[in-house]
Amino acid sequence: MTDTTLPDEIKRWTAPRRAALVLQILRGELTTAKAARQYHLTPAEIESWQHAFLEAGTNGLKTNPNDELLEKDKKIDHLHRKIGQMTMELEVLQHANTMLQDAHTSKSVSAALFGPGNASND
Repeated sequence: MTDTTLPDEIKRWTAPRRAALVLQILRGELTTAKAARQYHLTPAEIESWQHAFLEAGTNGLKTNPNDELLEKDKKIDHLHRKIGQMTMELEVLQHANTMLQDAHTSKSVSAALFGPGNASND
C-alpha cells in the first residue's frame, strides 16, 4: 500500500482504507477527532480499528505467529473427534431403540396370535 492518501468522500471502508487511516493517525498526520469529523465516523469506530490494527501487529511480532493457528487447528480437530464420538453414540442409541421396539412388537404379535402367556418368547 504505497498511497496512503484517502479521498474526502468514502462510501465503503475496505481494510486497506481503514489501515491507511489508522496509519495516518499513528504517524500524527491526523487526529482521531478530526478523522471522525472529516469522514463522518465515530471516534469509537476509529479506535476499534486502531486496536484491531495494533493487535494484528502484535501477533505478527510473536516468535512464532503460527502458534495461534496451530491452537485453532487443535481445537477444530478436538471438536471433529467429539462430533464423531457423539454421532457414534447416537447411532448406537438409535439401534438399541429399534431393537427394543422390534422386541416389543414381536411380543405383541405373539400375544395377539397365541394369547397372553402363550407367546413363544416368554
